[in-house]
Amino acid sequence: MPKISVIVPVYKVEEYLCECLDSIANQTFKDIEIICVNDGSPDKSLDILNEYASKDSRFVIINQQNQGLSASRNNGLDVAKGDYVAFIDSDDYLLNNDYFEKLLEACEKYNADIAVASIMRGNDKKASPILKIEKQDYTSDYKEKLRICDVPDSNYVWNKLYKRESLINSGITFPVGKYYEDIYVTYKYLYYLENLVSVPDVYYFYRKRKGSIVKSSNAKAFEDCNTGKVEMYQFFQSHNVDISDIEKVTKKYKLFGLTLFKVIKCGNHSKYVLFNFIKWANKKRG
Repeated sequence: MPKISVIVPVYKVEEYLCECLDSIANQTFKDIEIICVNDGSPDKSLDILNEYASKDSRFVIINQQNQGLSASRNNGLDVAKGDYVAFIDSDDYLLNNDYFEKLLEACEKYNADIAVASIMRGNDKKASPILKIEKQDYTSDYKEKLRICDVPDSNYVWNKLYKRESLINSGITFPVGKYYEDIYVTYKYLYYLENLVSVPDVYYFYRKRKGSIVKSSNAKAFEDCNTGKVEMYQFFQSHNVDISDIEKVTKKYKLFGLTLFKVIKCGNHSKYVLFNFIKWANKKRG
């Protein structure tokens, strides 16, 4: 049995797919299965997957009619055999070749259910960290897990390694037919899985591109995003979790579509940013 199962949903990503698959296949930790779920992709993605599978027996290809990202992840998890599970989006990639080696080492050291890595977001021209883990911390406190993972702001399932048995026992599945499925799931994983360890110096690369789900402007995407957030805050309220001191609230002031000035609030601090990159002040509120 493989130690780690990596689940990669695939749909219309032929331009980025090889970079994603290479970053997984070339990991220093080799005892993995790479479960690629082709979600009825109309481009050449399936041809690329079959080519990789013909050269590397660790690749497992699931070919299904289009059902969406959530169903692809759920179906991949159904066949996963590893002690641990990771989700990787097929237009993203792992920046470090020792990504799984370090996350697994941290999980086994602390017997943790989740290990979390930093996130770099951008494209081929420009990128910057949106979550930077400075040190290794271990906790079973829910609010501290939210803080380490920067939830609700960075509400993502994919920059993490999970103990598969704990994931399955939680009974949590991805909501089929919804956009922004991570919003519905991540905070629950952090609540129901017992403990978490943060791992510095390893990065998941989150690609910013046109055509991605987060760039979608249709009415259903907007509705699903809002519904997911409402459910999340209702969960916090019903479980008596006060996130006011870790939540980020951003106000942007724009002119002709360009951000001139923005305010980022977290707890009792406010950060003022001019022209989207010049830090104007960092001021404590009374």
